[in-house]
Amino acid sequence: MEKIYIGVDVGSVSIKVVAIDENNEVLFNSYVRNVGQPIDTVKDELAKLHNELATKEIGGVGVTGSGRQLLGYILGADVIKNEITAHATATLQFHPDVSTIFEIGGQDSKLIIINDGTITTLL
Repeated sequence: MEKIYIGVDVGSVSIKVVAIDENNEVLFNSYVRNVGQPIDTVKDELAKLHNELATKEIGGVGVTGSGRQLLGYILGADVIKNEITAHATATLQFHPDVSTIFEIGGQDSKLIIINDGTITTLL
């Protein structure tokens, strides 16, 4: 059975859910506003994901964002990372020569400087 990997970003303004296959192809994605009920919203989005990909095996779940600890615990996530680490890791995967990442979220913005694949400055 083909495995999928699920990522959930629980932010202050929005909630994003994505599922990729073993080749990093996006099979499902959703973006919904966080209306103060993040658990119910994630549950609804995961139900949609299940309806589309019920025949796939879940290989792993990762959670990031301001609500990562609570939702990560509820989902039994394999990985719970802050958004800085998540952005840097994902960007380096696809653009290994990256040196600057701007993260603009609902509560704040960050400037992440990367040197030789390592976060060196965070502003």
